[in-house]
Amino acid sequence: MSLVKHLVACALCIPLFGPVQAADATPQPTPAMAQAASELRPRHQGYAFEQPQLLLRQRLFGLAHGLSMLAAACLDLPRHSTPIQDAYASWHGKQTGTIEVLVLDLARYYFGERADEASWFDLARALGLNDSIEPALRDVSLDDACASLPQAIVGPRYDFARLLADAAAPDSPATVANAVPPATEGSPRGTPTSPKPAE
Repeated sequence: MSLVKHLVACALCIPLFGPVQAADATPQPTPAMAQAASELRPRHQGYAFEQPQLLLRQRLFGLAHGLSMLAAACLDLPRHSTPIQDAYASWHGKQTGTIEVLVLDLARYYFGERADEASWFDLARALGLNDSIEPALRDVSLDDACASLPQAIVGPRYDFARLLADAAAPDSPATVANAVPPATEGSPRGTPTSPKPAE
């Protein structure tokens, strides 16, 4: 199983292990309750439509999140596994620095002084992103999406460094016009890296 799939599975199971209490009982503090009390809570939720530079980062993060989920899902399809792994690894290698900047900027926005504690999943939760690629596929089959990903990922839509540079240029057109719509695992601590095939 890939690291990305393990991280997603762990993130989905965490709520299942919370403390169970009777409604009328006064709970005694437990380590699990102390951890829940110190859980990262975002200062903001969703997208910052009134801040174009931040909105661009949010939208690019959403796209990176969707790409990582699609790449992980494609690894389960044997005929797509190797091309997806190669294409995603190449793309991620070129975009790593930009993704790290996106994650750091968003962690500061959402978690302030605790930004260094924020994970990829904390940011995805703050943005309200899906934890499955299925809703984003709509009428497109996973097989078709996987078949097109190696070619699509090398296009300008996925060149985050260029999109950020274009948006920062003083004479650039409207920042949001350069952004891509959000697709519907990592951080400062652990951005999704190249997907690994299931073992």
